[in-house]
Amino acid sequence: MNGNSMIMRFFIYFLILPFLFSLGFAQTSYAAPPSNPIIKKIESRYKNVHSMSAYFYQKEIIPGYSQNMVFKGYFYYKHGDGMTWFYEYPFHKKQIFKNNKLYIVNNQIKKVSVINMGKKKGGFPPNVVEVLGNLTKYFKVEAVSANSGSGTVTIELKPLVIQRAKRIYIDFNGKNFKVESLKIITYQGQIIMFRYKDVKLNEYIKDSVFSIHFPLDYEIMKENR
Repeated sequence: MNGNSMIMRFFIYFLILPFLFSLGFAQTSYAAPPSNPIIKKIESRYKNVHSMSAYFYQKEIIPGYSQNMVFKGYFYYKHGDGMTWFYEYPFHKKQIFKNNKLYIVNNQIKKVSVINMGKKKGGFPPNVVEVLGNLTKYFKVEAVSANSGSGTVTIELKPLVIQRAKRIYIDFNGKNFKVESLKIITYQGQIIMFRYKDVKLNEYIKDSVFSIHFPLDYEIMKENR
């Protein structure tokens, strides 16, 4: 598996970063169940978020493989501008999701791969904040628990539209509901885990972080997905 294909697969997982638009199954009509008070607080919190940034640690455990895959970097979201990932481990690369296109930027070889992701697939919008602000629209809430010792609130979610993720667990800070960690269990037995540090909501992010204007000597490669 080459570097670009690994990044592409992890991008789909991250949106925040796996339940957003990964497989593109048909949409399903349903009546949203009554929401837990904590779920209502989380949804209310993220309906008012217009920007987000965080440092992330990402690990995938694949059944039958002894070596786990690990990624580290920074994630940025800004309403109207898109999302950007700066990977710092195991390699340095940049990804920008904007206007339904994913730009994979490799500054070392001066190359940009552009992948057309299309519009909404599987009923999930390519927007992490919109999903967190509408959890009961996309998931059945299986469980909500609070740890009085750590102050962490954990929610267990089951996607309402069949996709790669079988169960999703999200840990929030019980005071401000910032995301602390995310664990995804797939039907294939994979476990994808994320830990987040220095999560900032509604703070200023430079427009240049989401820029898709590249130097003239960069090669632009358009790829079909």
